[in-house]
Amino acid sequence: MLILACVVPASLMAIVLIAHDYQRAREHLLFNLLTTARTMISVVDRDLASIESSLNALSTSPYLEQRDFRAFHAQARDVLLSQAGGDDMHISLLDNKGIPVLNTRRPYGTAFSQSNIAAGYHSIRETGKPFISDIFTSQFSGLPIITIGVPIKDRYTLHAAIKPDRFYKLLQSQRLPAEWVAAIFDGQNTIIARSRDMPRFVGKKASQSMEEQLSSGEPIFVTTSHDQVKLYTVVGRSTVSSWSLAIGIPEDLINQELRQTMLWLIIATIILLASSLGAAWLIGGRIAESIRGLTGPALALGAGNVVTVPPLNLREADEVGNSLVKVSYMLLHAQYRANHDALTGLANRSLFNEVLEQHLTLCKRNQTPLSILYIDLDGFKAINDQHGHDVGDRLLCTVASRMKVGSRRSDMVARLGGDEFAIIMVGASRADSAVVAQKLVDSLSCPYEIDGMKLRISASIGIAGYPESGETVESLLQRADDAMYRAKELGRQRVETDDIES
Repeated sequence: MLILACVVPASLMAIVLIAHDYQRAREHLLFNLLTTARTMISVVDRDLASIESSLNALSTSPYLEQRDFRAFHAQARDVLLSQAGGDDMHISLLDNKGIPVLNTRRPYGTAFSQSNIAAGYHSIRETGKPFISDIFTSQFSGLPIITIGVPIKDRYTLHAAIKPDRFYKLLQSQRLPAEWVAAIFDGQNTIIARSRDMPRFVGKKASQSMEEQLSSGEPIFVTTSHDQVKLYTVVGRSTVSSWSLAIGIPEDLINQELRQTMLWLIIATIILLASSLGAAWLIGGRIAESIRGLTGPALALGAGNVVTVPPLNLREADEVGNSLVKVSYMLLHAQYRANHDALTGLANRSLFNEVLEQHLTLCKRNQTPLSILYIDLDGFKAINDQHGHDVGDRLLCTVASRMKVGSRRSDMVARLGGDEFAIIMVGASRADSAVVAQKLVDSLSCPYEIDGMKLRISASIGIAGYPESGETVESLLQRADDAMYRAKELGRQRVETDDIES
């Protein structure tokens, strides 16, 4: 049974952990993939920003002010030569009517059709801000291109037409695994570049499921490609344009890798469980013997006794045994704190009532008397208010000490609350108790020296006795309390016995 209790829960836990690890591994892979996508789109953004910066720098050329377009044409071609991947784009200059003035793809002086206005021209003229287009088909070449345009004062706009091949090369430079698919989409969810089958897909709309997910704004999702391949897909979105970059991993590929991980985890778990079973078989008897050795101390702890535990020859069992010993002392200490006043160390009201109930039961059985002294301090409140609670607390501790000295060892002294105390005197009649009470009044009324101050208080004591004053805890306390208040009314610093006739 012990072996089963160890192996079965461990097996179930291993299954849960394997399933959890399976899920976490997939989430971790997709999170890393999302980081890769965001890094790659930032590379695209930097490339776009670099092209825009080159156009802005070129727009400050003094040849434009001089209207030396031949020299500006040569300068623009030099800029393309210095630009990495400059062979994948060309630069054109348009006048304030949108008519091309020059184009680096053609020799200077070539005539242009007045209807061929560059993409984004009107937006640049209206807003005065740079423009990054979506992919479209060029009227000149009939090939798909993307343009970036910047304004030049109020007279011209400068445009860079970029081939999608430039972004294909960016995707290839990231060296993604061959099974992965990465694609760049424009603001209309049209494919600008794709890491696989680029000629087949460039300028083509995303698949329907992909388009829906791109519009949803979610960064991680499952979609289906044009080839009807189910992909785990992540999307990084551009911060400088409406473009986005998606990376997809075939679902079968992820599941295959995770299944391999799961298989190794299962094998390792089986080996671990088998070795644990053998070890449990060898030490099972020793564990059982050690556990049986804890039975006696546990029963003693339940009975509220101080626990002692012999060596059990098993480290864990010895630790439990030591804990039982510590707990037994802690319980005794907790019981003491629960039944005693924290300030004076005297019994509190709860313990006082419990002990009084027990003594009354014994007195009824043995026909023996019992007396209760109910004590209230006279003048304590004035001292507490005048000198503060710290002095008041120390005064109460001194009062408690005098009460313990002035009572018998068999008597119980308790603090009921505030400056009220009570004493149980077993086997003492009311007359005997009155003698002890008077001595207590004299003792408690002597001066107290605290912090160099002589403080004076007195005590009023009421006495009730069993069986004359009552046979229950409540009746005896009430009678003693009434007698104490009568002592206060008659001048304080005195003893009054319960008046049975009253």
